[in-house]
Amino acid sequence: MYTKFFGLTKKPFSLIPDPNFLFLSSKHKKAFITLQYGLVSQAGFTVITGDIGSGKTTLVRSLLRKIE
Repeated sequence: MYTKFFGLTKKPFSLIPDPNFLFLSSKHKKAFITLQYGLVSQAGFTVITGDIGSGKTTLVRSLLRKIE
């Protein structure tokens, strides 16, 4: 219904976070850089916290896509 009416190429409102729709606000950018640093420096733990729906999983999926 949404795809045809709005001319979308993908189904909106998916339950699986899609890194293609990542918007890097200043806080998201800081969290993404922190994740990158933790990966490059081989840190034992890198923790990103936030409320439900704040984009944590999308950030991780985006980072995984970038390193592949």
